[in-house]
Amino acid sequence: MSADDTGSYDPRRSVFPGLALGKYRIVEEIGIGGMAQVFLAVLDGPDGFTKPVVIKRILPEYADDDSFLQMFVNEAKVASMMSHPNIVQVHEFSRSEDDHYFLAMEYVNGASLDRVVRAARKVNYPLGPRFAVELGIPVAQALSYAHGLRMPDGTPLNLVHRDVSPGNVLISRDGVVKLSDFGVVKSAIAPAGTAAGVVKGKWSYMSPEQVSDKPIDHRSDLFSLGILIYEVATGIRLFRGESLATTVGAVMTGEIQPPSKVRPDIPPEFDVVVMKALARLPGQRYRSAAELGDALEAFRGSQGWSTAGSKVLSNTINALFPRDPLKSIPPRVPPPVAVSRPSAPPPNLPPEPPTDPTNLAQKNWKRAPPTRASRFPSFKREPDDDGPAMIREVQQRAPI
Repeated sequence: MSADDTGSYDPRRSVFPGLALGKYRIVEEIGIGGMAQVFLAVLDGPDGFTKPVVIKRILPEYADDDSFLQMFVNEAKVASMMSHPNIVQVHEFSRSEDDHYFLAMEYVNGASLDRVVRAARKVNYPLGPRFAVELGIPVAQALSYAHGLRMPDGTPLNLVHRDVSPGNVLISRDGVVKLSDFGVVKSAIAPAGTAAGVVKGKWSYMSPEQVSDKPIDHRSDLFSLGILIYEVATGIRLFRGESLATTVGAVMTGEIQPPSKVRPDIPPEFDVVVMKALARLPGQRYRSAAELGDALEAFRGSQGWSTAGSKVLSNTINALFPRDPLKSIPPRVPPPVAVSRPSAPPPNLPPEPPTDPTNLAQKNWKRAPPTRASRFPSFKREPDDDGPAMIREVQQRAPI
């Protein structure tokens, strides 16, 4: 349905496929969040070169809101300091011709965890504890790196992601896991980072201290990661309520059954790892994301699972999502080539004098005097054999 069909203009649709945004060409919209829209785009180069990227653009209705703009700028600043194989990289922070900020980020050819869970549930395909462990280890490694970041002068960044949720965990077709979206991060750069009316994270994936608006540190992210691992392994939502109040109440005081009680095929050793991450008191959780990652790796080893876990993730993604969007990117349409008309042939002018003074034959060369025909190339004198006869005839007919 177009804007004409509704009688109103939707500013969220002001960017459309084929549009140039800076040096990038928009291919398709991936999604719209609370403060930004996300697009698949390509960077075109010579000789058919194309590089897929993701464009994250602040929504037009928030383009003049200073608090939203500051959050977007903070995300760009924090992301520019990160370089880790399990964190989505940011290539560029810029402003479009219509004066809107946007981020150009690494494109992960795969699917987000929330899409994976929905697709698996639709075909009744249980992901299980193996998938959960292979997913949790790289996310823990990404958080460990982010939590330990320092500013150029050595000052700890004290970063807390605050939104470790299924939509922000991406899995590529090669089985590589990446953490994305540091837009609601808490750090030394953005100590508060809260715009009016914006919920920092998703309620059912927040820690108890986060939903109760208490001070948080890096251990809040470990609780959120514990929720992800629990839900992927068991196939059920842990803290989903029918209303915001019931969801917050479940996070604060709701019973958490051990995973092995939900699915009998889950080993009890898995319970020990996950339930420690889900401890409601921060002091009873793992001390760091690295410690949680080590516990997951130790459990994987105890099960005799190979370390090539990326193959498990890769097979699942390609089975659930057979369509590869990169194979359907339309080629760039080259600009029209101006067609010039052929120029008129040069007139029959006399030859120019030679320019080589060392040639003796050319030294005696003289320009031939121009003739009437050479001065007027288009003039051609025709013989007039009938002219005198016509004059005599007129004289004979003239009256005396």
